[in-house]
Amino acid sequence: MKKQLLILISPLILFLVIINYSYALTVGPAKIEFTANPGDVLDFNLFIRNDSDWDSKFYITVEGFTDVGGERKFFENPPEKDWVNVQKEFSLKAKEDIQIPVKINIPQAAPPGGHFLAIWVGSGAPKTEAGQVGIIARVGALVFINVRGNAIYKATIAKFDAKRIVWDFPVKFAYLIKNEGNTYITPRGYIDIKNIFGKEVASLPINPKELQILPNAERLLETEWQGKFAFGIYKAIFNMNYGENNSLNFNYWFIFLNIYYIAVIVALIIFVVFVLPILIRKYNAYIIRKYTQKHE
Repeated sequence: MKKQLLILISPLILFLVIINYSYALTVGPAKIEFTANPGDVLDFNLFIRNDSDWDSKFYITVEGFTDVGGERKFFENPPEKDWVNVQKEFSLKAKEDIQIPVKINIPQAAPPGGHFLAIWVGSGAPKTEAGQVGIIARVGALVFINVRGNAIYKATIAKFDAKRIVWDFPVKFAYLIKNEGNTYITPRGYIDIKNIFGKEVASLPINPKELQILPNAERLLETEWQGKFAFGIYKAIFNMNYGENNSLNFNYWFIFLNIYYIAVIVALIIFVVFVLPILIRKYNAYIIRKYTQKHE
């Protein structure tokens, strides 16, 4: 019975060990951006630390990546793989770290626009033949390269989702931005919210996580206004910058109807229209009665 139980739980133990191991490696920076000319040489260092309690050998591989349906997809052997010069394997003792130099040679004939690489550091050897087990656990750095030339920057807002009538905080804004150019963009800017008198009450970052949008891809971005008090008509001014000197701007009007203040206003109206006249009539009747009794 014990032997059967051990056979059953062994895969689970192995799975947990692998999962735990996948978090025993630190690689940084996680994201690197370059704007370069054909023929340029890009140099940077990868910081790598073995966070585990045992000595290990690591392998470096290079892949390309793209966005498909809002999800990042990685693929082997991109054309830009030959641009990268980096050490392929190394060993680290437990808790030891290292700086690995990376050199990217941009060819003179490199097409303008965006080029995207993932530099992986893994705990297992890369595939060398069919059927061989690949990298067991890996952590990567994403490299975004914009090669100057006939780069096309064009972005549109495919969808903007926000309520016209808001009853409570937070006020949420969601916008699907489509990149129709040939290089990646990093949307930046703010949604400035002003009241009916033109006073700014909030300024919300459009892309707080500094997410990139690859060519021919779209990404849903979100932000929200977490305020304490609002009531009335407001204007959200959408100001987005991307590329070198490109922008998208529009205004969005909405009404904030605070339930508490509406209840107070309704109560005041009821009091003024219905209750106050009754109280005035009763008070006048009381004054007349007192005056009559006094002069009888």
